Amino acid sequence: MQGRIKNKGKFISHIAVLFIIAAAVIIITQTTKENQNKDDNILRETSENYALDNSQIEISENDITNTTENIKITSETKKQTQPQTVQETTGPPVKVNNKVYQTKFDALRAKYSNNQDIIGILKIPGTLIFYPVAHYTDNDYYLNRNLYKQRSDVGSIFMDYEDSPDRSDPNIILYGHQMYSSDTMFHPLRYYTDENYFENHRYVIFNTIYEDNVWEVFSFMIANTSFYYIQVNFNSEDEFLSLASDIKNKSLYDTGVDVNPGDRILILSTCTNQDPNTRYVLAAKLIKNKDDIPTDILNQMNSAVDDYIK
Repeated sequence: MQGRIKNKGKFISHIAVLFIIAAAVIIITQTTKENQNKDDNILRETSENYALDNSQIEISENDITNTTENIKITSETKKQTQPQTVQETTGPPVKVNNKVYQTKFDALRAKYSNNQDIIGILKIPGTLIFYPVAHYTDNDYYLNRNLYKQRSDVGSIFMDYEDSPDRSDPNIILYGHQMYSSDTMFHPLRYYTDENYFENHRYVIFNTIYEDNVWEVFSFMIANTSFYYIQVNFNSEDEFLSLASDIKNKSLYDTGVDVNPGDRILILSTCTNQDPNTRYVLAAKLIKNKDDIPTDILNQMNSAVDDYIK
Protein backbone atom coordinates (compact mmCIF):
# COMPACT_ATOMS: atom_id res chain seq x y z
CA MET A 1 0.00 0.00 0.00
CA GLN A 2 2.74 2.39 0.92
CA GLY A 3 4.46 1.60 -2.42
CA ARG A 4 1.28 2.51 -4.33
CA ILE A 5 0.96 5.72 -2.36
CA LYS A 6 4.54 6.66 -3.21
CA ASN A 7 4.03 5.81 -6.87
CA LYS A 8 0.85 7.90 -6.93
CA GLY A 9 2.73 10.84 -5.41
CA LYS A 10 5.43 10.56 -8.02
CA PHE A 11 2.76 10.47 -10.73
CA ILE A 12 1.14 13.62 -9.39
CA SER A 13 4.53 15.31 -9.20
CA HIS A 14 5.23 14.43 -12.83
CA ILE A 15 1.84 15.83 -13.88
CA ALA A 16 2.52 19.08 -12.03
CA VAL A 17 5.93 19.45 -13.66
CA LEU A 18 4.43 18.80 -17.09
CA PHE A 19 1.72 21.39 -16.39
CA ILE A 20 4.29 23.97 -15.36
CA ILE A 21 6.38 23.25 -18.44
CA ALA A 22 3.33 23.56 -20.71
CA ALA A 23 2.34 26.84 -19.09
CA ALA A 24 5.86 28.18 -19.52
CA VAL A 25 5.84 27.19 -23.18
CA ILE A 26 2.50 28.97 -23.72
CA ILE A 27 3.77 32.14 -21.97
CA ILE A 28 7.04 32.15 -23.95
CA THR A 29 5.18 31.60 -27.22
CA GLN A 30 2.75 34.44 -26.46
CA THR A 31 5.57 36.78 -25.46
CA THR A 32 7.52 35.93 -28.60
CA LYS A 33 4.47 36.62 -30.74
CA GLU A 34 3.88 39.95 -29.01
CA ASN A 35 7.54 40.92 -29.48
CA GLN A 36 7.35 39.89 -33.11
CA ASN A 37 4.28 42.10 -33.61
CA LYS A 38 6.03 44.94 -31.82
CA ASP A 39 9.09 44.52 -34.01
CA ASP A 40 6.87 44.50 -37.09
CA ASN A 41 5.24 47.73 -35.95
CA ILE A 42 8.64 49.32 -35.31
CA LEU A 43 9.87 48.19 -38.70
CA ARG A 44 6.74 49.56 -40.39
CA GLU A 45 7.07 52.91 -38.55
CA THR A 46 10.76 53.07 -39.45
CA SER A 47 9.95 52.44 -43.11
CA GLU A 48 7.33 55.17 -43.08
CA ASN A 49 9.74 57.59 -41.43
CA TYR A 50 12.44 56.70 -43.94
CA ALA A 51 10.05 57.42 -46.78
CA LEU A 52 9.20 60.75 -45.16
CA ASP A 53 12.90 61.56 -44.74
CA ASN A 54 13.48 60.82 -48.41
CA SER A 55 10.72 63.26 -49.29
CA GLN A 56 12.32 65.88 -47.09
CA ILE A 57 15.68 65.25 -48.69
CA GLU A 58 14.18 65.84 -52.11
CA ILE A 59 12.81 69.17 -50.93
CA SER A 60 16.17 70.08 -49.49
CA GLU A 61 17.81 69.28 -52.81
CA ASN A 62 15.39 71.67 -54.51
CA ASP A 63 16.25 74.28 -51.95
CA ILE A 64 19.93 73.70 -52.65
CA THR A 65 19.28 74.16 -56.36
CA ASN A 66 17.52 77.45 -55.68
CA THR A 67 20.34 78.55 -53.39
CA THR A 68 22.85 77.70 -56.09
CA GLU A 69 20.94 79.89 -58.53
CA ASN A 70 21.03 82.71 -55.98
CA ILE A 71 24.77 82.23 -55.60
CA LYS A 72 25.17 82.45 -59.36
CA ILE A 73 23.32 85.76 -59.36
CA THR A 74 25.28 87.06 -56.40
CA SER A 75 28.60 86.04 -57.95
CA GLU A 76 27.96 88.49 -60.77
CA THR A 77 27.87 91.37 -58.33
CA LYS A 78 30.19 93.01 -55.89
CA LYS A 79 28.96 90.76 -53.03
CA GLN A 80 31.13 87.88 -54.22
CA THR A 81 34.26 89.41 -52.73
CA GLN A 82 32.80 91.46 -49.90
CA PRO A 83 34.19 90.47 -46.47
CA GLN A 84 31.50 88.75 -44.42
CA THR A 85 32.47 90.56 -41.21
CA VAL A 86 31.83 94.05 -42.59
CA GLN A 87 29.11 95.92 -40.72
CA GLU A 88 27.71 99.42 -40.81
CA THR A 89 30.45 101.78 -39.80
CA THR A 90 30.65 103.17 -36.28
CA GLY A 91 33.42 105.60 -37.27
CA PRO A 92 33.08 107.34 -40.60
CA PRO A 93 31.00 108.40 -42.37
CA VAL A 94 30.05 111.53 -40.49
CA LYS A 95 26.28 111.70 -40.59
CA VAL A 96 24.95 114.79 -42.32
CA ASN A 97 21.52 115.96 -41.28
CA ASN A 98 19.08 118.13 -43.20
CA LYS A 99 20.65 117.69 -46.62
CA VAL A 100 18.97 119.96 -49.13
CA TYR A 101 18.37 118.85 -52.71
CA GLN A 102 20.00 121.11 -55.29
CA THR A 103 17.26 122.07 -57.74
CA LYS A 104 19.80 122.69 -60.50
CA PHE A 105 19.80 118.91 -61.01
CA ASP A 106 16.19 119.08 -62.21
CA ALA A 107 17.37 120.33 -65.59
CA LEU A 108 20.06 117.65 -65.78
CA ARG A 109 17.54 114.90 -65.04
CA ALA A 110 15.10 116.40 -67.52
CA LYS A 111 17.77 116.16 -70.23
CA TYR A 112 17.58 112.36 -69.84
CA SER A 113 13.81 111.86 -69.78
CA ASN A 114 13.59 112.90 -66.13
CA ASN A 115 15.83 110.05 -64.98
CA GLN A 116 15.67 110.16 -61.18
CA ASP A 117 18.63 107.76 -60.95
CA ILE A 118 20.96 110.66 -61.80
CA ILE A 119 22.50 111.72 -58.49
CA GLY A 120 25.60 113.65 -59.48
CA ILE A 121 27.98 114.97 -62.07
CA LEU A 122 31.68 114.11 -62.47
CA LYS A 123 34.35 116.23 -64.13
CA ILE A 124 38.14 116.05 -64.27
CA PRO A 125 39.24 119.48 -65.51
CA GLY A 126 41.49 119.32 -68.58
CA THR A 127 40.22 115.88 -69.62
CA LEU A 128 37.20 114.54 -71.50
CA ILE A 129 35.78 113.04 -68.32
CA PHE A 130 32.62 115.09 -67.81
CA TYR A 131 29.49 113.00 -67.20
CA PRO A 132 26.36 112.73 -65.10
CA VAL A 133 26.53 109.93 -62.53
CA ALA A 134 23.74 107.42 -61.92
CA HIS A 135 22.94 105.31 -58.87
CA TYR A 136 20.92 102.11 -58.81
CA THR A 137 20.15 99.16 -56.52
CA ASP A 138 22.90 97.03 -58.07
CA ASN A 139 26.17 97.44 -59.98
CA ASP A 140 24.89 95.76 -63.14
CA TYR A 141 22.05 97.91 -64.45
CA TYR A 142 24.04 100.90 -65.75
CA LEU A 143 26.99 98.80 -66.81
CA ASN A 144 25.29 98.36 -70.18
CA ARG A 145 22.64 101.08 -70.17
CA ASN A 146 22.81 104.74 -71.00
CA LEU A 147 21.11 107.46 -68.96
CA TYR A 148 17.95 107.03 -71.04
CA LYS A 149 17.89 103.49 -69.61
CA GLN A 150 18.43 102.06 -73.08
CA ARG A 151 20.77 99.15 -73.76
CA SER A 152 24.24 100.43 -74.61
CA ASP A 153 27.70 98.88 -74.77
CA VAL A 154 29.14 102.17 -73.58
CA GLY A 155 27.04 102.13 -70.43
CA SER A 156 27.08 105.01 -67.93
CA ILE A 157 29.18 106.30 -65.08
CA PHE A 158 27.55 105.05 -61.88
CA MET A 159 28.06 105.05 -58.14
CA ASP A 160 28.49 101.79 -56.21
CA TYR A 161 25.11 100.55 -55.04
CA GLU A 162 26.34 100.36 -51.43
CA ASP A 163 27.18 104.06 -51.42
CA SER A 164 24.46 106.65 -51.12
CA PRO A 165 24.30 110.36 -51.90
CA ASP A 166 22.11 110.67 -48.80
CA ARG A 167 25.11 109.87 -46.59
CA SER A 168 28.66 111.12 -46.30
CA ASP A 169 30.26 107.75 -46.99
CA PRO A 170 34.00 107.57 -46.33
CA ASN A 171 34.71 105.70 -49.57
CA ILE A 172 32.67 106.62 -52.65
CA ILE A 173 33.27 104.41 -55.68
CA LEU A 174 32.41 105.37 -59.26
CA TYR A 175 32.59 102.90 -62.15
CA GLY A 176 32.79 103.35 -65.90
CA HIS A 177 33.98 101.53 -68.99
CA GLN A 178 37.36 102.21 -70.54
CA MET A 179 36.52 102.39 -74.23
CA TYR A 180 39.03 100.98 -76.71
CA SER A 181 38.60 103.32 -79.64
CA SER A 182 38.01 106.73 -78.08
CA ASP A 183 38.65 108.89 -75.04
CA THR A 184 35.07 108.51 -73.86
CA MET A 185 33.93 107.35 -70.42
CA PHE A 186 36.90 106.37 -68.20
CA HIS A 187 39.40 105.84 -71.02
CA PRO A 188 41.52 108.90 -69.96
CA LEU A 189 42.31 107.24 -66.61
CA ARG A 190 45.00 105.22 -68.38
CA TYR A 191 46.99 108.43 -68.90
CA TYR A 192 47.57 108.70 -65.15
CA THR A 193 50.27 106.05 -65.54
CA ASP A 194 52.37 109.09 -66.45
CA GLU A 195 53.19 111.13 -63.34
CA ASN A 196 53.37 114.33 -65.40
CA TYR A 197 49.77 113.77 -66.46
CA PHE A 198 48.80 113.55 -62.79
CA GLU A 199 50.58 116.82 -62.04
CA ASN A 200 48.42 118.57 -64.65
CA HIS A 201 45.15 116.82 -63.71
CA ARG A 202 45.25 116.41 -59.96
CA TYR A 203 41.73 117.66 -59.16
CA VAL A 204 38.42 115.85 -59.53
CA ILE A 205 35.02 117.55 -59.34
CA PHE A 206 32.19 115.37 -58.09
CA ASN A 207 28.97 117.16 -57.27
CA THR A 208 25.91 115.33 -55.98
CA ILE A 209 22.28 116.36 -55.69
CA TYR A 210 23.11 117.52 -52.16
CA GLU A 211 26.61 119.00 -52.26
CA ASP A 212 29.37 120.28 -54.55
CA ASN A 213 32.91 119.08 -53.87
CA VAL A 214 36.45 118.98 -55.23
CA TRP A 215 38.76 116.07 -54.52
CA GLU A 216 42.55 115.91 -54.82
CA VAL A 217 44.22 112.80 -56.25
CA PHE A 218 46.37 110.94 -53.69
CA SER A 219 46.94 107.67 -55.54
CA PHE A 220 46.85 106.05 -58.95
CA MET A 221 47.34 102.30 -59.08
CA ILE A 222 46.89 99.27 -61.26
CA ALA A 223 45.05 97.02 -58.83
CA ASN A 224 44.24 93.35 -58.88
CA THR A 225 40.61 92.53 -58.18
CA SER A 226 41.77 90.50 -55.18
CA PHE A 227 42.50 93.83 -53.47
CA TYR A 228 39.17 94.94 -51.99
CA TYR A 229 39.52 98.69 -52.53
CA ILE A 230 35.76 98.99 -53.16
CA GLN A 231 34.86 98.48 -49.52
CA VAL A 232 32.16 100.92 -48.42
CA ASN A 233 31.20 99.90 -44.86
CA PHE A 234 33.74 99.86 -42.06
CA ASN A 235 33.72 98.76 -38.44
CA SER A 236 35.83 101.73 -37.37
CA GLU A 237 37.74 104.72 -38.66
CA ASP A 238 40.99 102.81 -38.15
CA GLU A 239 39.77 100.17 -40.60
CA PHE A 240 38.96 102.86 -43.15
CA LEU A 241 42.33 104.58 -42.67
CA SER A 242 44.07 101.23 -43.07
CA LEU A 243 42.42 100.75 -46.46
CA ALA A 244 43.27 104.32 -47.50
CA SER A 245 46.89 103.72 -46.49
CA ASP A 246 47.02 100.55 -48.59
CA ILE A 247 45.63 102.44 -51.58
CA LYS A 248 48.24 105.17 -51.20
CA ASN A 249 51.09 102.66 -50.78
CA LYS A 250 50.09 100.91 -54.00
CA SER A 251 50.29 104.14 -56.01
CA LEU A 252 52.60 104.15 -59.03
CA TYR A 253 54.17 107.35 -57.68
CA ASP A 254 54.10 109.54 -54.60
CA THR A 255 51.50 112.29 -54.99
CA GLY A 256 52.47 114.02 -51.75
CA VAL A 257 48.84 113.87 -50.57
CA ASP A 258 47.98 112.00 -47.36
CA VAL A 259 44.68 110.71 -45.97
CA ASN A 260 44.04 111.61 -42.33
CA PRO A 261 41.34 110.91 -39.73
CA GLY A 262 38.06 112.53 -40.72
CA ASP A 263 38.87 112.47 -44.45
CA ARG A 264 36.66 110.99 -47.15
CA ILE A 265 37.88 109.51 -50.42
CA LEU A 266 36.56 109.12 -53.95
CA ILE A 267 37.59 106.23 -56.19
CA LEU A 268 37.24 105.98 -59.98
CA SER A 269 37.58 102.40 -61.19
CA THR A 270 37.77 100.95 -64.70
CA CYS A 271 39.15 97.92 -66.52
CA THR A 272 42.68 98.02 -67.92
CA ASN A 273 41.61 96.07 -71.02
CA GLN A 274 44.78 94.05 -70.55
CA ASP A 275 44.44 91.52 -67.75
CA PRO A 276 40.74 90.88 -66.95
CA ASN A 277 41.63 90.79 -63.26
CA THR A 278 43.23 94.25 -63.16
CA ARG A 279 41.77 97.73 -62.83
CA TYR A 280 42.97 101.30 -63.23
CA VAL A 281 42.11 103.01 -59.95
CA LEU A 282 42.26 106.75 -59.38
CA ALA A 283 41.79 107.74 -55.73
CA ALA A 284 41.24 111.29 -54.48
CA LYS A 285 40.46 112.78 -51.08
CA LEU A 286 37.90 115.46 -50.34
CA ILE A 287 39.16 119.03 -50.01
CA LYS A 288 37.13 120.02 -46.96
CA ASN A 289 38.05 123.69 -46.95
CA LYS A 290 36.79 125.37 -50.11
CA ASP A 291 39.43 128.09 -49.61
CA ASP A 292 42.07 125.48 -50.46
CA ILE A 293 40.62 124.89 -53.92
CA PRO A 294 42.27 126.76 -56.82
CA THR A 295 39.96 129.48 -58.10
CA ASP A 296 39.57 128.11 -61.63
CA ILE A 297 38.72 124.64 -60.29
CA LEU A 298 36.25 126.13 -57.81
CA ASN A 299 34.52 128.03 -60.59
CA GLN A 300 34.21 124.85 -62.65
CA MET A 301 32.76 123.08 -59.64
CA ASN A 302 30.10 125.75 -59.18
CA SER A 303 29.08 125.77 -62.85
CA ALA A 304 29.45 122.05 -63.66
CA VAL A 305 25.76 121.25 -64.07
CA ASP A 306 25.01 124.36 -66.11
CA ASP A 307 28.11 123.85 -68.27
CA TYR A 308 27.09 120.27 -69.04
CA ILE A 309 23.54 121.19 -70.01
CA LYS A 310 24.68 123.90 -72.44
